[in-house]
Amino acid sequence: MMNFIKKIAPFEATLILVVLGFHLYAALADPYAFPNNWFKRDDAYYYFKVAQNISEGYGSTFDGINPTNGYHPLWMLICIPIFALARFDLILPLRVLLVVIAGIQAVTAVMIYRLVKKYLSHAVAILAASFWSFNLYIHSTVYEMGLETPIAAFSVVYLIYALAQFESKWRTGETSTKQIMGLALAASLAMFSRLDLVFLAVIVGIWIVFRGTAIRYLLPLDILIIFVSMTSSVLLRTDFDAYNIDYASSAIEATLIALIAKIILLYLFGLYQHPRTRSIWNTLLRLIPALGVSAVVVAGVYLLSVQLGLGRNFPRSAFILDFGISLALIFASRLAAAWFADPNRAAPESPLAQFKSNWKKWFLEGVYFYGILGGLLVAYMVFNHVTFGTSSPVSGQIKRWWGSMANTAYERPASDWFSYFGIGIDVFETWQPFSEPFWVASNYLRPIIPGADMIDERYYAVTLTVSLAALILFFFNKRRSLRVITLLGGIPLLAASGIHILSYTATSYGGAKEWYWVSEMILLTLATSYLFDLLLRPLQRMKVAQVVLIVLALWYSGYSANRLWKFIDYAMPHGYFPPDRAYMDVIDYLEENTTPGDVIGMTGGGNVGYFIKDRTIVNMDGLINSYEYFQDLKEGNAPTYLREHGMNIVFASQYLLSIPPYFGQFAPYLEPYSSYGGKDLLYLLEEPKY
Repeated sequence: MMNFIKKIAPFEATLILVVLGFHLYAALADPYAFPNNWFKRDDAYYYFKVAQNISEGYGSTFDGINPTNGYHPLWMLICIPIFALARFDLILPLRVLLVVIAGIQAVTAVMIYRLVKKYLSHAVAILAASFWSFNLYIHSTVYEMGLETPIAAFSVVYLIYALAQFESKWRTGETSTKQIMGLALAASLAMFSRLDLVFLAVIVGIWIVFRGTAIRYLLPLDILIIFVSMTSSVLLRTDFDAYNIDYASSAIEATLIALIAKIILLYLFGLYQHPRTRSIWNTLLRLIPALGVSAVVVAGVYLLSVQLGLGRNFPRSAFILDFGISLALIFASRLAAAWFADPNRAAPESPLAQFKSNWKKWFLEGVYFYGILGGLLVAYMVFNHVTFGTSSPVSGQIKRWWGSMANTAYERPASDWFSYFGIGIDVFETWQPFSEPFWVASNYLRPIIPGADMIDERYYAVTLTVSLAALILFFFNKRRSLRVITLLGGIPLLAASGIHILSYTATSYGGAKEWYWVSEMILLTLATSYLFDLLLRPLQRMKVAQVVLIVLALWYSGYSANRLWKFIDYAMPHGYFPPDRAYMDVIDYLEENTTPGDVIGMTGGGNVGYFIKDRTIVNMDGLINSYEYFQDLKEGNAPTYLREHGMNIVFASQYLLSIPPYFGQFAPYLEPYSSYGGKDLLYLLEEPKY
């Protein structure tokens, strides 16, 4: 860290001062502005209240009654000392957290700046760092909510930064055990910042252990392809509703079997050798039997598991579709690899000979890397199982349960192919804010694709055109593209981001949110930076043009900083709201219509639970409740469970409680006595009325 500080350049220092200055101003704003204009998401207060309870000795609980693990652990560890201050003043920890987040944001932006400057150009580095620091969407989604996204973004960029440094070191000298262990810790940091970044952590291990071979480039993309192929094959034989309700689990089980079988057979058939050692025709002749045999193995193993009662029903023709899709995609990946690979053909080596000469190094480094990563993950899961009765956060389990229902009160899982691939126009639009220019450009296609009902078609036409143009540009600058992709960890980041998207869209996950897609934002920030570098490269050869480009980049930085400042100045006023104004109007209502000591159930309730006085808020949707409550909710016993745990009041929409996932189980126990803001205040009876 000291070396990081010593190397701070003038632009970096200015960037840090501006980011911290803006946020220090925001941190001193009127108290009312914090819950209403900044930390507005209910989910953030799940962290805040649990952190407060832990700091005060009540344990990991939101309501002081039910133990909960519905959060990402690293952000909770950061929140605990901050929200120990809540015992003195509820707004004080929010002020401190805002500044802490600003510091994380500034360091993340500086690392992006250094990566892009070192491997691309100075002007593009200024653009990338300024974009990440001041873009309004990134600010509102990553840094303004109070969720785990700031530490997740930092951890991913830090991991890429560490990989870039490692990339230059291993090519010029021996790799030490200490280096491998350091990278394993960096990958673990990313994993615990957001647990769904486990895919990135695992694939980074492949990238490190198999360096110097074609495996490091081909295997991560093959894993993504196998995931896409098998789940897509099931979707093609069913539809999204049937898939989400009946087939998602079996599709994932078949995918796991396919991963093992296909990777082994692809290796044995020599398809992880240098792509120039054999002709394209010979590669195809090897690929067909490798995938053919693996299809038979996967189908046989899965159908046997069904007969043994271990598997579920599965559309058998999906195995045939999977063979065709995986053949096309893996062959395309080998064509691309041959295009980018060094034209000097490597000497052919049999898979067994390669394994014999490398297995010891692969094994030892794999033990070091995955021993640390896997050991920490297993320790975390065992701790959760012992402490909370389940090895993974209950919130994720609940959301997949929501997604398996035909209709729920909450967001549905992916329901079309665009959402499935992460380019939908809902919460599965995983590449915001980069999609915004395409929406703007799509308006210019109205003369070509007319009609008020063709908005989506125009958008996807622009997206496809620009994406193809970018790919062509990348491919025809193949030598530089390969170098940049390698140094910036493009392969593991791309493969992991794709698998990350599918881990939600292909697993019937309901209730996905826009802030899940942090790694995708970072991937696209780096990819767009490289695209700008290619476009500006002809000008970079002229010294005058270099200066002009830097000046223009600085102008963009000032312009975008001014936009963010205007938002902060508006959202976080000083001396505008009366200091005694209630933080939330609903809290005044609840305190007037309940008595001290009441235990009140809400289907959300994070912010109310944090700010309300002398009452307890219990979360009824289960996201920040116990695993035991989740089981009772599924079995229709939630009212009894909550009444036994002291809850006597419900504040919720009766209609919402009548539909999935509640299925009307609360109705016999409720007696309304007041209403506010579209919700009812109800007594939770000890015995059902009917």
